[in-house]
Amino acid sequence: MTSPAHALRAMPISRRALLALAACAALPSAHAAAKDAVAAYPDRAIRMISSFAAGGTTDILARIVGRQLLPDAGQPVVVENLPGAGGTIGAAAVARAAADGYTLEVGGVSTHAMSGALYRKLPFDPVGDFEPVSMLVYATTAIAVQASSPFKDLPSLLAYAKANPGKIAYGSGGIGSINHLAIASLARTAGIELLHVPYKGGGPAVTSLLQGETQLFAGGTSLLLPHVKSGKLRLLAVTEEKRARILPDVPTVGETLKGFKVVNWYGVLGPKGLPAGIRDKLWRDIDRIMRQPDVEQQLDSMGLEYPGLSPTRFKEALVEDRERWTRTIADLGIQPE
Repeated sequence: MTSPAHALRAMPISRRALLALAACAALPSAHAAAKDAVAAYPDRAIRMISSFAAGGTTDILARIVGRQLLPDAGQPVVVENLPGAGGTIGAAAVARAAADGYTLEVGGVSTHAMSGALYRKLPFDPVGDFEPVSMLVYATTAIAVQASSPFKDLPSLLAYAKANPGKIAYGSGGIGSINHLAIASLARTAGIELLHVPYKGGGPAVTSLLQGETQLFAGGTSLLLPHVKSGKLRLLAVTEEKRARILPDVPTVGETLKGFKVVNWYGVLGPKGLPAGIRDKLWRDIDRIMRQPDVEQQLDSMGLEYPGLSPTRFKEALVEDRERWTRTIADLGIQPE
């Protein structure tokens, strides 16, 4: 009589079963290799792409992070500016890169939450082709008028605009810019008609406000605060959900128009498929950098605030923002280029 053990040894094993056994045997070694890769990262220079021009917010943030990132590894972070097409040129370079942690992007809400609705053809999916690592900052966006303006607060401006359609002109850095979309969203929410005057950048739009060519502007406080401090401009409101830490006396738009919110953010992203271990290693060290007192002081001077979101929460926020801005841009009748 054949023993059970002998029968088991004599039983033929299918090719599929052999492959499954081999895969199971390989799992521990693959896991160990992944852990080793995370421990060794980085073992060469990291390329950090700023999707906008040198001297701008993305460039400054990339250099703040790059100077101090993973210092124990002794590897440099090379900041490279790839501006153009609303930040999509730099983003495309990151989307095409290997997902190994050696090519990262400092992008923003315009690059990843708005671009899909503003451009007909993009060489990447602004959300699906990226792995969010760290939301670096919320950039406080404020609504400003000349200091000599008769509008002392947002309700008085809205009341005048409602009674005088099209009489208030606002400047922006161009069609589809955050300056444009913030005020266009305000007008739509309030049921008022404003005249849009697009310029080639936020700087010229602020100049037009200072010179009285336009009467209203929404932009980053890094652009506006120097003129507020010199007595040339007045801030009526900020567009975020909560009052800004650096501007506690400036109300939110939502205090006048319930539910209104426009958030401008910048963050670090990698290509889709970035290993979770490397992503989390980057996030933990960026979190350390952004909480340093000297960095916080620099951010405050620029009207920026570190939100401290985990990669998972950053990804959720990105998806939410894309859905909201896609609807908003369509509702505003802005046609993609």
